[in-house]
Amino acid sequence: MNLTALLVDDELPILENLSYILPWEEMGIEITGTARSGLEALGKVTECHPDIILCDIRMPSMDGLELIRLLREQGETCEIILLTGYQQFEYARTAIQYNVHEYICKPIDYLDLEHKLRELARQIQKRRLENESERYRSLEMASWIRHKQLMDLLRGEAQMKISDPVSVPQFMPPSVGYTLLLVDVVGYFRHSIGWSEVQHVRWHEAISSMLREVTDRISNGCQVLSTRKGEWCLLLDASGEWKLQSEALAHQLLFELNAMLSLDSSVKARVVQDHIPVKLEQQILERYQHCQKVLMTHSESEDKVLNPECTGSSLSYGHEVSKRGGTWITRDDLELITRCIRQWNKQGLQDVMNALKQRMGNAEQSIEKIDETHVRYMLVHMLRELREVNVMAEKDEVNFWNALQEAVSMRELIELAEVIIHACQGKQTQPRPSIAELIRSACDYMNARLQQDLGIDEVSDWLGISPGYFCQLFKTHMGITFVEYMTQRRMENAALLLSTTDWSITAIGEATGFKERRYFSKVFHKHFHMKPSEYRQSKRLGS
Repeated sequence: MNLTALLVDDELPILENLSYILPWEEMGIEITGTARSGLEALGKVTECHPDIILCDIRMPSMDGLELIRLLREQGETCEIILLTGYQQFEYARTAIQYNVHEYICKPIDYLDLEHKLRELARQIQKRRLENESERYRSLEMASWIRHKQLMDLLRGEAQMKISDPVSVPQFMPPSVGYTLLLVDVVGYFRHSIGWSEVQHVRWHEAISSMLREVTDRISNGCQVLSTRKGEWCLLLDASGEWKLQSEALAHQLLFELNAMLSLDSSVKARVVQDHIPVKLEQQILERYQHCQKVLMTHSESEDKVLNPECTGSSLSYGHEVSKRGGTWITRDDLELITRCIRQWNKQGLQDVMNALKQRMGNAEQSIEKIDETHVRYMLVHMLRELREVNVMAEKDEVNFWNALQEAVSMRELIELAEVIIHACQGKQTQPRPSIAELIRSACDYMNARLQQDLGIDEVSDWLGISPGYFCQLFKTHMGITFVEYMTQRRMENAALLLSTTDWSITAIGEATGFKERRYFSKVFHKHFHMKPSEYRQSKRLGS
């Protein structure tokens, strides 16, 4: 984008020389006008706001210095080069006072002027690029923070504290009512087993882009959140004709998303359209979990736009619910799975899955409140039993172990179980997972949850081995204990945030799994032999 310049001089020959002698176009500068007096120039600057002004000092009616004074009072930030035949100190001092870029004496050396204009143009363009880059980074950071806050609400997690909340725009004021649409791609998890991470990312970027394009076209101010693989939550402002807008958006999303997915008949979209407007920080998690349950328990053959009933607060739970999580998969279930696999009763395995989903559908509680650890254990049990009887191809088993690690919802776990049942082939010789593979899986699981209060029991349960055996394997293979590894990784993340962000020490501590700042600082000092603030200062001085 070219810069603009205004030429101001009461002598017409000088204006003509300035216009035609200098290679303006080559320098990337466009002359937007000329003026013969300060008064005339004042009006033209107000109209075109040039980037550069070349201005004589001694002119009739209003001289150059008075023009500059008025321009600065009006807030004009253009760069100014003064041209004068009078080498007086008072002129130079006034020019400095009003932040004039150059003070050039007549007769004009046009080669020197061209050189200075080129350098000035380069500085302005560089400054513009830096300002634009900074503005873009600020918007990106603000958008990321707001996305993080909304995701925390939907996950029921404590929100990250920001040291400078004024700098974060309120994209979605919490006092306003919102409703949500839950968009789910049925069959995605089954379809994507064996994909590389790049394939997952590209697929989700394509779907997310399409969702944003449709929502921008139909609904203003709608926030699109990729809540998990194959699932998106859309938050809509529940004001005005929001019900009609929500319904129109749901049907359009279904139409365009299913058209996009039509190349694979095993993959299709479903939308749950909630009809209860709620405050973001009060009931949005409850409504999100309710829509997930509706999606999980309704038949895929039913209407694709599902409108959940307006239930009350039936999704509130106490401590007793989590205690009953183990009843969802009983010892009898596991024994039946073992017997069906040993007898190769494929229909029996499917019946176990159907019975499990039926229990969930009849439950008066959210799918998210069911302890998924037991479902993960069931899947580990299935894979081990299938390996024992050698009825699964090696490539399939590797993909299933990876898929188990990536699954983050009850729906995905159940879908994975059904895929495992249907994918079993003839007898194959299957090697057991190596210790290195188990530890690598454990490290990946731990690295993804550094912000959480993660314990040995959870990791060992996820792997399907005892806590004691896991500790022994981990220490032998890694050379450090579980706690030492978690502390080391958290400190590495904290150091990265200290050196690359302006987050407060408290926010960085919370982002790396420390809820109390004093304890975070103590652990950090023990690890790096300096306080977090000292570490940040040393990195800034080093850069």
